[in-house]
Amino acid sequence: MAAEKSEHQNLELFVTSLAKASWIFLKATYHGATRKSTWNKDALLLWGTYVLSAVLFTYAPKWNPPYILYRWGVVPLFKWMGEWAHNHIDRSTQLYFIPFPFVLMCFAIGFIEVRKRIKVEKAIQHLGLKTSTGLEPKVVAVTPLDNNKTKILVQAAGIDIADFVSKKGALESGLNKIVQDIRVSPQSRQIFEILISDKELPKLIRFDSVAEQLTKPYTFLVGEANSGFITGDLRELHHMLIAGSTGGGKSVFFKQTLVGLLKSSKRIHLYLIDLKRGVELRMFEALPNAYVAKSVIDAISCLKAIEMEMDRRFKYLEESGFTEIDPERDKLDRLIIGIDEASVLFTVSKSSKSGRELANEARELTDNLAKLGRAAGIHVILATQKVTKETIDTRVQTNIHAKICFRVNTIASSMTVIGNKKAADLPEIRGRAIWSVGSKDVEVQVPLLTHEEAKDEIDFLLSKSAESVEKPFQTLLFSENSAIKKDKSHKKSVITESDGAS
Repeated sequence: MAAEKSEHQNLELFVTSLAKASWIFLKATYHGATRKSTWNKDALLLWGTYVLSAVLFTYAPKWNPPYILYRWGVVPLFKWMGEWAHNHIDRSTQLYFIPFPFVLMCFAIGFIEVRKRIKVEKAIQHLGLKTSTGLEPKVVAVTPLDNNKTKILVQAAGIDIADFVSKKGALESGLNKIVQDIRVSPQSRQIFEILISDKELPKLIRFDSVAEQLTKPYTFLVGEANSGFITGDLRELHHMLIAGSTGGGKSVFFKQTLVGLLKSSKRIHLYLIDLKRGVELRMFEALPNAYVAKSVIDAISCLKAIEMEMDRRFKYLEESGFTEIDPERDKLDRLIIGIDEASVLFTVSKSSKSGRELANEARELTDNLAKLGRAAGIHVILATQKVTKETIDTRVQTNIHAKICFRVNTIASSMTVIGNKKAADLPEIRGRAIWSVGSKDVEVQVPLLTHEEAKDEIDFLLSKSAESVEKPFQTLLFSENSAIKKDKSHKKSVITESDGAS
């Protein structure tokens, strides 16, 4: 009786284990087969080639896989298996074996993912977070991101996100990873997003601690990435777009970029447009090679004058036989157009006809300068909170190769700026951004240059320029005979009837 009971228990244990193993196999295979990367173009091309080749080999007289095992196999067992399959399994039945490698691959990938999910779920369960009814958080997905980062989606209905944040240290210990951010998913208030990484970027970098990176002319500081510190070169990037929500660090980056260019370069002019009456960029007015436009009228006159200078430079290039401006050779400075809150300048007013005309004119001028300015040594830097076809013309965006996007609130905003959702996935760390050049996106922590530190840097540049014999080749385009004449107090600008830049 005892033997029968033991045999029954063993059978029951075997059936349970078999059912569990089957369930794990099916679950892992399902997860592997439903991954997006399993069905990308490269994978489809690979598997399509495999299936076509397998079908051709199956029906080939002397290249049939069982025949090859039977005829050319070294291991006796494989030779016997090949001979048996060749003699007893017809070609059409052999076709059913073709999907096996794909199924095994899906199982292997899915099994790895399921193990990762189980590990993450255990780490989260160890936090001891439960609802009043005893429900625990459930891991929905574990998605690998770029730069050794992973995003974990956790379904946690009835649990406050503050409870998760308070357990951040315990979670890092359980996962043996750095938790960069914990936030509510924009898709559902019941799902939390946890960003983890093998390496943590610094949360604060001071401008003066990395200013020594400015070793080449026309370069500026971008920020620290996992691969090292990144600097930008206007000669290679040509134009740049800076975007991001309020408080992310966009304005700070805009000013530190201008300061970096001034520190690294002797032969540049800054033409800055700040429609907040110059509040943000007023400090640059003290420089002999910088001009700040504070109204829409002044801004358009400034853009017109630069466009006329661009035409003059093209005429010079045509006559000299050169293809682009070289400041040292041609004794012409690089001109940098910096537009803060560009959406304000380009937004078309619905109520004012003159406002519509000015906005459209500003768009046309900026588009022309971005499209043609590279060869003339003219560069455009746009900063804005919002990038849409209504605020920044699509034609302008097309001509901008380099973009830096700080954290945005929606996936749509990130898609508009850099073509993917990475800026929406950024942690809520001031100064954290996605640096996008061409098809390459890198997460960076940009240097912090405070308003007071920027003033100090400009004062230093002023004292240095007074002593140096290396000064810009040209005077500002806006002289007494130029398109804009500034009064002696520098408090306002008026349009003159002059025909443009000298």
